[in-house]
Amino acid sequence: MTATPSPEAFREAKTQGNERLRKGGSFFESFFALDTAAYEPGALPVSVKELLGLMVSVMKDCEECVYHHLKRCDEEGVSRNQVLEALQIALAGAGSVTVPLLRRAVTFMEKLPNLGEGEHEA
Repeated sequence: MTATPSPEAFREAKTQGNERLRKGGSFFESFFALDTAAYEPGALPVSVKELLGLMVSVMKDCEECVYHHLKRCDEEGVSRNQVLEALQIALAGAGSVTVPLLRRAVTFMEKLPNLGEGEHEA
């Protein structure tokens, strides 16, 4: 079983890992720029893009990506109920194999300031 990191531990590990990748050449930096551009405001609001990224991450079984998009959803003011609905759609699309990742996702959400258990949309 994998332990769910705190948002702070996740951020630090991601930052350190990205810095090591950047030392590997400009291709990594080019990908990071592309990824950043994909989530900039456009026809879709950033909050919707983050929900879409969250769903894709669940369906691709990328735990680190799920944590990243949960953190970004929290920062973008996405409600807990909106995130839970997106996770339900990911479960419906990808099937029960996603349940272990969804358990860790909800545990990670509990540690975020706005998506924690006390934050509910009416």
